[in-house]
Amino acid sequence: MRRLKVGIIGAGVMGRHYAKALREYERAQLVAVCDLNHQAARTLAGEEAEGFASVGEMLGSAEIDAAVVATPDFAHREPVTACLQAGKAILCEKPLATTEEDIAAIVEAVEGAGCPFMVNFGNRHRPSALKLREAVQEGRVGTPQYVYVRLNERLGKTLTIPWLARTSPVWFLMSHCADLVCWLLGDEFAEVTARAAYGAVAQHAPGVPDLCVCLAPMRSGCRAVLETAWNLPEGFAPNIDFFAQVIGDAGVVQADLVPHDLNVYDSRAASVDHTFDVTGPRGYGAGWWQESVRYFVDAVLDGKPLRPTVHEAAHISRTLLAVERAIASGQSENPGV
Repeated sequence: MRRLKVGIIGAGVMGRHYAKALREYERAQLVAVCDLNHQAARTLAGEEAEGFASVGEMLGSAEIDAAVVATPDFAHREPVTACLQAGKAILCEKPLATTEEDIAAIVEAVEGAGCPFMVNFGNRHRPSALKLREAVQEGRVGTPQYVYVRLNERLGKTLTIPWLARTSPVWFLMSHCADLVCWLLGDEFAEVTARAAYGAVAQHAPGVPDLCVCLAPMRSGCRAVLETAWNLPEGFAPNIDFFAQVIGDAGVVQADLVPHDLNVYDSRAASVDHTFDVTGPRGYGAGWWQESVRYFVDAVLDGKPLRPTVHEAAHISRTLLAVERAIASGQSENPGV
């Protein structure tokens, strides 16, 4: 059986999750890990893989078919373009990029290289989300008129982000909401109006909001509302608050997208998300996120197309940039091309 040889760029929290998913899947082989912290790379690589301190070193020494880019939101461009120039398939953490310059550079690199490329919006692989989309695509609600997606998290998790000052709930959470809406409806955003509130998070990262709410008409005329907050109290039992609803002219479909596969409650009445820890009967992770990793591996090995495409991912990033502009200007903004 052929196995996809994969290198991971970024040995942080997400890099460790990717390593676990790849090690559990029989069609994948983790052969390299790269991180600026060489010791972190070597530790995550373990005995069966090799650790590197730079992308160039990894590409020059390791025999890989594909690379997982698990660097922070703002640091995707350089590793993505370097791996594409080397002819490697790419699985990139969401979002695609956080500046227009980086978006354009990655799109150009993907089109020029012709290599398999995917941004990991893993919520597309949740069973409940798949059922939501199926109902909408089958016309169960008629013509969609309104869609609402809410994704909120606890402050304790927010404060663990090492690069908190360089992100926001717009990039960290609303990116999931925006992609989910476009995927559910097969549509794009026409414009956005957004407002933010500041408080608890700004005490640790000045200028970073606690929450953001966005009203976004779609090109079809459907109205979308996206809500994100990452300042929920530690006693918020569900851990993550994730909900989606689509109202049409003939019906409604909605789902609580949490709890995850497993939640453990402790004496503080707080929930710990063990989504990545659940092991299924075949010996590997049984969660929505692990499914998205295996989807990538299978598609590359079997020569099948990957979704979202780089252009779909670019639209999400440009929409989030428009959200940031709308927060700053107080006016409606256009996501652009």
